[in-house]
Amino acid sequence: MKIAAIDIGSNALRLQIKDCSQPDFLLSLESLREGEYYERVPLKSGMDVFATGNILPPTKIRLTLALQHFAAVMRQYGVSRYRAVATSAYRDARNGQEVISRAGKDSGLNIEIIPGDEEARLTRLSFMPPQEWKDDYFLFVDVGGGSTEVSVTHQRRLLYGHSFQVGSMRYLCNNQSPEQERMLDDKIKEIHHDCTPLHYIAAGGCVKFMDKYLEKEKRSKEKRSKEKGVRRGIIPVSDMEAVYADLQTKTVSQIVEHYDIAEERAVILTPACSIFLRIAAGIGADTINVPAIGVRNGILAELHRQTNGEADGN
Repeated sequence: MKIAAIDIGSNALRLQIKDCSQPDFLLSLESLREGEYYERVPLKSGMDVFATGNILPPTKIRLTLALQHFAAVMRQYGVSRYRAVATSAYRDARNGQEVISRAGKDSGLNIEIIPGDEEARLTRLSFMPPQEWKDDYFLFVDVGGGSTEVSVTHQRRLLYGHSFQVGSMRYLCNNQSPEQERMLDDKIKEIHHDCTPLHYIAAGGCVKFMDKYLEKEKRSKEKRSKEKGVRRGIIPVSDMEAVYADLQTKTVSQIVEHYDIAEERAVILTPACSIFLRIAAGIGADTINVPAIGVRNGILAELHRQTNGEADGN
């Protein structure tokens, strides 16, 4: 049985199709097997919204064409169940609901604009903590183009969740709110004070790129060390700080060339790193954990559980 997730974010929209019958389904969300599919279409809806307050006509057209293509691919792969969601840019756009309704009608897809707390819940849903962490606290941080979702869980119970209007594209559009930044900083300090031990769990395309890039660098320099506990999925904060310092010295074109990254990702990499690092500083974190989580993964995990008659999580 094939299931699918469509995530319409501030920077891009993504489609992933997975085979629900795989026995290790939750462990393979980031990989593609035969008969599965993944596609990412850069759209930059957030650039419209955070600069003008609306989704502009050219973006509307590209969104509809991409969704029509996604719908055709889903039919081709025989998808039985799916969920399609839109996040921050469409929540904030004055014409967000109108645009999503029109695109849904033209593509034949049912699309929801979800609130920040639902975005955060989906991000957490596919997380599987190591057994030795089962009694600890978890700080989930998902940095997107238009918002940063922050939540805290303990023993699988949600203790706190909030969506802050702090995002990488907002920085680019000078649409960042000092009040929202202060609120984020204050809450992070409060979490640090109240929740111990606390594990920093990060999500979002930029931090996943950073994890892969730093792992590649360690391999090329032959600096991997079991004694240091370095492994894929854990970013030493000092390593991200070093990359962030380098990013600040480079133009976008230089970032594209040096880091071998697409331009549409390169423009948001620096501000995204700054948000992850300010939160790390707020809780005194030495490492950032980067598991295979996110809105898309959460949708797939939930559809899988529903298909198999299991209860959904927080």
